[in-house]
Amino acid sequence: MAISSESADLTRLQALLDSSDAAIRLVAVREVTDACAPELLQVIERALGDAEAEVRLEAVTALDAIGGAESVAPLIRALGDANGEVRELAAKALAENKSPEGASPLLEALAHSADVWTIAALLEALKPLRDHAALQPALQLLGHADAGVRAAAVGVIGYLRLPQALPELLELGAADASAIVRQAALRALVSAPPEAVAPAALRALGDTEWSIRAEAAAILGKLRHAAAADALIGLVDFDAQWQVREQAVEALGLLQHRPAVPAIGRSLGSPVSNLRKAAVIALGRVNDRSVRPLLAAVRDDPDAQVRKLAGQLLESLETAGA
Repeated sequence: MAISSESADLTRLQALLDSSDAAIRLVAVREVTDACAPELLQVIERALGDAEAEVRLEAVTALDAIGGAESVAPLIRALGDANGEVRELAAKALAENKSPEGASPLLEALAHSADVWTIAALLEALKPLRDHAALQPALQLLGHADAGVRAAAVGVIGYLRLPQALPELLELGAADASAIVRQAALRALVSAPPEAVAPAALRALGDTEWSIRAEAAAILGKLRHAAAADALIGLVDFDAQWQVREQAVEALGLLQHRPAVPAIGRSLGSPVSNLRKAAVIALGRVNDRSVRPLLAAVRDDPDAQVRKLAGQLLESLETAGA
């Protein structure tokens, strides 16, 4: 329904919220959602205290639709709702709001929050705002007992890209007891200077968590960090997780490291088609005559994509005279 008169509609919708019928109250809030009108925030704020979770959920949906700084305070309030679905939607809406003016109420709420889930949600909402005032609270929370809070704090610091936070990220990436924090720290370091990222990624190749080893290998490949070649070859030959071997193969291809050709070639015998495909692509990137027999051998691969890719790369090498 179109909003024709702000004051008249506000009065009418407030009256609908007085109904004892939850369905009628829900209709009132849905009108606000459809209108997407900030001047009707009074209706939404009242609906956030409704006895029915469905009405409160619709109120959060309306806040998400309206967006802007005006929605931040009521969304923060909704983070404390008794219903998990309402809380989750409020957290998602806050994270997607991205209103710079919303940083101040978020920081204020963060300073007075004790609930672990709420703290993490507030940090996630602060992250895309890149407000420098969030640095000190985030640094303080790196020592929090909850790993989810520490990981969310790392995310805020990573988005800020401030050099003074680099030592803390390096320490967390190497020593935190939680894999989710170590991985968050590694990701946050990606925007740091290569001379800081590469040593951290090299250390992470030895992490006990396979997903971190895989991410570290990918980072080193993107950095074209030649000094990582031997460590990457070791992963290709000995890592127990095929996803790690796949990333190491891809990284060696990006490095165009010719001494790695035998190790990459051994991956062509893997039962995992994704790893064989990565090996074919890596051999193509090396672009050396020595890869031709290896590519020719997989023309009979059981995976059609691997066969096709190997054939295309062989033709490309022949055309180039490699």
